Amino acid sequence: MSADGAIPTIGELTAKVRELNRAIRALETELARAGETAADAEAVYRQSLAEAIKRLRSEGRSATESDSVARGEVAALSRDRDLWGYRVRLLYERIEDRRGERASLHRLLDVVGAGGAENTPDGTYGGAR
Repeated sequence: MSADGAIPTIGELTAKVRELNRAIRALETELARAGETAADAEAVYRQSLAEAIKRLRSEGRSATESDSVARGEVAALSRDRDLWGYRVRLLYERIEDRRGERASLHRLLDVVGAGGAENTPDGTYGGAR
């Protein structure tokens, strides 16, 4: 709806769709960057964990102890990895929200364009009932 509560015009709806398209493209670009960073964080975590386990095993520690101690040593990397994974999921959700908004606007545009208030004799959607 318009600021004054009136039914939006085709121009207002079209402008909002364009705005959402720009927002979706920006979020998709941000998602691509976040995905790369998340993959890098995963690689750093796995490499560091493997190196720590190998070092601890070479010191004569058991496999279970080596795994537990190594995970503690790379906890900060695990946190970074998890945060980037969360960021990627959040961006997916934001994109889907914007796509849902855009789909709703397209449905409203179909109604307005195919017989909206400004296109009917009595100014109501679909004409007089």
